[in-house]
Amino acid sequence: MAELRVGFLGDGHITSVLRAVVHDSRPHRVVGSFGRHSALPDAADVDVIVEAASQQAVRERVPGLLDAGTDVILLSVGALADAALRERLLGSTTGRLIVCTGAIGGLDQVRALRAAGPLSEVSIESRKLPASLIQPWMPEALKVDLRTRTTELVLADGPAGDVAQRFPASANVAASLALAADAWDFATARIVADPDAAQTRHEIRAVGALGEVRAVVTNTPSVDRPRSSAVVAWAALRSLDDYASLRGFESPGGSAFL
Repeated sequence: MAELRVGFLGDGHITSVLRAVVHDSRPHRVVGSFGRHSALPDAADVDVIVEAASQQAVRERVPGLLDAGTDVILLSVGALADAALRERLLGSTTGRLIVCTGAIGGLDQVRALRAAGPLSEVSIESRKLPASLIQPWMPEALKVDLRTRTTELVLADGPAGDVAQRFPASANVAASLALAADAWDFATARIVADPDAAQTRHEIRAVGALGEVRAVVTNTPSVDRPRSSAVVAWAALRSLDDYASLRGFESPGGSAFL
């Protein structure tokens, strides 16, 4: 059985966790980690790239990878809030784009409801520690407030795509839900700075003709990157395992869930 050749777009914490686990426990060959200024590998030298960089990196580098015929597992799903980019990436006829569920669950059932017909309501509320939600575009007074805040504050409440772009390291989950529900036009997202949120909390809701999905996920923030949940690296590993199994590469075994 063929050995899976995997590369990583991004050289931060998620990539370091993934590389270590793949090296220690997976029958794959890592061809490298590629930062902002690194030359990307040729399609002939890699089977799949795990993107763990940023929405900007997705815009700048993923289209070229797909055009060259390289498959990409996407973590920075918020980039797909850009309708033009979304159409280009999802419409690729060469490389495949595989979207990782990241920090939330329940999207399989949301997709099942959507397969039966359009959904009528789609929403997500995310609660995180205030300091982890500080963004470069915020006024300095708000940044100071978030570092010392002792009561909760709603920082965003609106279209999921807009929220995903305003909080690019914290709200990829909003874009993931909008994508799963095919509800970019009406899915909503609410971001709450909550000083009591020792764990990040996401609550999703989707309503369709065949039923309703309500799911609550609580995640431990990454010690090294508090804006992101620690489980995201392991969600990416699960996506990589499923990819290897379904494409016929040597894999750790187990069932792929679709």
